[in-house]
Amino acid sequence: MQLAPKTLVQPILPGWTLNVNAFNSSAPQTEAEIVGKHSYGRQLGRISDALELLVRSRDPKAADERFDDFRAMKAEIDDIKAGNAEARVARLLADLDLLKVLDPAAHARLKDELKKRVAK
Repeated sequence: MQLAPKTLVQPILPGWTLNVNAFNSSAPQTEAEIVGKHSYGRQLGRISDALELLVRSRDPKAADERFDDFRAMKAEIDDIKAGNAEARVARLLADLDLLKVLDPAAHARLKDELKKRVAK
């Protein structure tokens, strides 16, 4: 009887895969459960956010190349996230336009819901 999967494949980036198995993890079942709840990207994002706060609170203008490298990487990641979020909103708007034609009632309902969310 085997409780843990022999292999866990989770796409992180298009074209990339990460395999978790007994050869590269001492607890593949635990790792699979954790990744099922919090992807590696989400884990790294939260760690980066916390580290950014600690670096900033230590000395906002610290002249340490390692901090500079981290800040630059974090800024690039944040720019990518913002660009992707903008693209998703553009797709949402295009879908809303399509609903206006195909399902006016759904369009009206969703438009009203969006107005409420944006007003917050």
